[in-house]
Amino acid sequence: MQHIDPKFPQHLLNASSEEKLAYFHQKKLGHPHLTQAYKLALDCIEFSSKGEIVPIIGPTGVGTTELGRKLYRNFNDMAPTLDENGRALPWVGAIGLEAPNTGDRIDKDYWKRLTTEILHRGGDILIDRKVYVPPSQFMLTHPIPRADPLQKGIDTLVHATANMLEHRHTKVVLINHADRLFPESDPAGCNRSQQILMDLAAQTNARFVLIGGYQLIRSSCARNNWLRRQHTVHFRRYDRNDPAEYGQFRSVLVDLLAHMPTLQRLDKISDEWVMRLYISTVGCIGSMKRVLLLAFQHALRTGEKMTEAFILQFVLHNVVALEIAKEARMGEHLLLDVTSAEVEQVLNAGSLPPDMDKGGAIFVNKPRPKSPNGGKAGFGRRRIGERKSSRDPVGGGDDK
Repeated sequence: MQHIDPKFPQHLLNASSEEKLAYFHQKKLGHPHLTQAYKLALDCIEFSSKGEIVPIIGPTGVGTTELGRKLYRNFNDMAPTLDENGRALPWVGAIGLEAPNTGDRIDKDYWKRLTTEILHRGGDILIDRKVYVPPSQFMLTHPIPRADPLQKGIDTLVHATANMLEHRHTKVVLINHADRLFPESDPAGCNRSQQILMDLAAQTNARFVLIGGYQLIRSSCARNNWLRRQHTVHFRRYDRNDPAEYGQFRSVLVDLLAHMPTLQRLDKISDEWVMRLYISTVGCIGSMKRVLLLAFQHALRTGEKMTEAFILQFVLHNVVALEIAKEARMGEHLLLDVTSAEVEQVLNAGSLPPDMDKGGAIFVNKPRPKSPNGGKAGFGRRRIGERKSSRDPVGGGDDK
């Protein structure tokens, strides 16, 4: 059993339940995978070329939405650009929005709604109220018409969006649930989303960041490796097969339990309980934080003591965890890189290898060489969308 010492301000013990819950809800821990993904996302946004897209992908519950909020705060807190006279130029550092539900179809009306929302978020608040004002010498004999952007062509709205982003000197546009832009059942809609995003990215200095699940790399338009050619950031879950990663998961769990400002909190944990919580959350910190938040909220309302069995009442149903686990493993498999030896083998071959398909791609489910520690990742390979630890060390977490 591991004992957990409290880390919260002691005066919160006398605070109201609402204040205690708000403290724990707002507590942000910069755990290693979040810090790594955040720094890599900043690099990709800062150093990518004009016209490139930055996808951020990860399993359900890993915390991609929280990562998006962190990026949003970072770019909105930047100082505005000054002109040659030292005056602040119009400034909207970041625009954040959520892709609407599509109904599995991406048509022009969908992108009209989305570009209009970007214009609203960027401060063009009169986009649907712009009117024609005649010269002063003419008398108005009829009401001034209202301009409705949804009645305009999509090209007009894309052009207006590009102009607004340039005028506001916007650095980044973050689109959460971006996998909705690429429904697998609508290849034509996927291509439309791809083209509009590329047009907007090419016409502005803003970087478009697509935040979503692994559907982003399984979508129809990804068959030509469009998203894989971009600067992908892979926000991973913690892998229990890696002792160091499992230790990091446990450390974050202990830290969160230590910040529960109540005498009802769980003050010691067993190894078996940590493993059960890991399996039910598939190693995702976002899901784990949600379980603890639900348990804390219920305990504050009922006055119950928070035991290990009490907290496990609030985990996901096994059937849901199973689907998330399948999604995570499939996405991780799709993002596995190959060894340089495999590339060399193809280059040196006199003829195409027998496991090549008609499109010239090697099937990714072929057996891989085992790594020195007995894993299946393969020696000399790493996952796409991550830092190479020997080259890009990552420091500790932060509370930003």
